[in-house]
Amino acid sequence: MRAFISGATGVLGRRVVKLLMANGHEVVGLSRSRANTDWLNQHGAQARQGDLFNREEICDFASGCNAVLHLATSIPTKSRTTLADWATNDRIRRQGTRIMVQAALQNNCDLFLTQSVSLIYGDHGDGWIDENTSIPAQQPGVLQSAVDLERIVQEAVSEQGLPAIVLRFGRFYCYDSAQTQGMFEMIRQGRFPVIENGAAYWSLIHVDDAANAVLKTLENFKNGLGHIFNVSDDEPVSLRDQINYIAEILGVRKPSHVPISVARQRLDPGTIEMLLTSIRCKNQLVKEKLNWAPQYPTYREGYRAEIEKWRQSWKF
Repeated sequence: MRAFISGATGVLGRRVVKLLMANGHEVVGLSRSRANTDWLNQHGAQARQGDLFNREEICDFASGCNAVLHLATSIPTKSRTTLADWATNDRIRRQGTRIMVQAALQNNCDLFLTQSVSLIYGDHGDGWIDENTSIPAQQPGVLQSAVDLERIVQEAVSEQGLPAIVLRFGRFYCYDSAQTQGMFEMIRQGRFPVIENGAAYWSLIHVDDAANAVLKTLENFKNGLGHIFNVSDDEPVSLRDQINYIAEILGVRKPSHVPISVARQRLDPGTIEMLLTSIRCKNQLVKEKLNWAPQYPTYREGYRAEIEKWRQSWKF
């Protein structure tokens, strides 16, 4: 297939570009800079330098493509953020999604794929979640735009016949992600405490496995049209257990537990809420429908591999 990709040079997008090219697909990648254009061209993709929020331009870039993949994000890297820091990401999810949907419809594409996040399920304690679990219409803070993104897509499906698939990813991690690097460094320095008892479950996904899910969606899209899929590894892990495991691999002392009042002095309320949101996602549907399976089935294999890469990249 020939795919037009927004976010083609992001942490996920670069992996998707390489995978698609390696498996015989053609890629047209949206770029915002000369450096990103050069990267895309060097990896065999066709770069289109432009603006995600320019509807006419984006529709033109998608001409001749079978698939439109909306993978663009703008996630802040600061430990303390405000709603203003998330404004660009919110705009990508809302205005950017509408424009990418229009590009897919105008060019009669066979597939529109977009990424969402499993955090929108909200806190479910130790209960399991699947794609039939209801999503609160009103979300805290920065998650509202993810629900709006899904609503925009579903309206286009029902009203305009958009051939769409939504991938609800677990929490990303990889050694070259600023968020993962920050987490590793804070744990290494003993500055990433376990809040309260650390019992909240996280459903994780290695970014390599997320990229492979995009590839599998592209190659098996007829089995998944109209569906939303949870994409996470096989074993949700508590915040406490994953932080302790990372500390063990790094060879540092396990972090201490702190009350939430102390955590509020170090982190913004939105970050604390996301840290303590407990989600245990089932991933059977994406395995059955799209023939996907994670290379890193649990956090153990994934974190061990990424910590080693991180050490090598920073010469620890």
